[in-house]
Amino acid sequence: MTEQQHELLNKYEEGLRDALTKHLTEKKALEGRLLEVEELNEKWRTSAPSYMADAVPEIGKYPLVAIAWAMYEGMGAAVLWDKEWNRYAATEDFHKMFTEPRGFDCMDEYITEVLLALPLESKGAEELEELIRSTAERALSLIRKEQVEAQSVMAFHVFARTTKVMFEAGVAVALKRLGYNYVKVNAEVVS
Repeated sequence: MTEQQHELLNKYEEGLRDALTKHLTEKKALEGRLLEVEELNEKWRTSAPSYMADAVPEIGKYPLVAIAWAMYEGMGAAVLWDKEWNRYAATEDFHKMFTEPRGFDCMDEYITEVLLALPLESKGAEELEELIRSTAERALSLIRKEQVEAQSVMAFHVFARTTKVMFEAGVAVALKRLGYNYVKVNAEVVS
């Protein structure tokens, strides 16, 4: 990959992150910024290869699923981080852990029902599904604006960056739902 392509991908990722943060803020799921946990970003880095192995074949028929499921994974990871991180911190591949109970196709239901504790037919589950669907639609429209050649190396990298940001968005939304918020702290150094 050339330096220019790398710069284009970085610019795309930054723009996507800003657009999704704005979208989720408008939907009242965030408050103008993504809440981040570096430990969870690291879990994405170690889980992304198996996520991509399951998601890439879905892009042709189910592009929203291929994109949206990364946000569900972010939400599931945030719940584990909040509740039982000592138990799950050593888990290398969260994606495999999330797909083993019901498979990739039903991972959204597993995370919604088991980790987020929302009955599948509940209003809360329906609202969450709509939020994630609208976020994935926004991401897909931004992918299409990039006008990269389908099935190219660049298309793969754009998709990979998109799922990374969707995971981060899922973490942030789940953390907000759990009551976390960003507080700016002024640390004065006293000599």
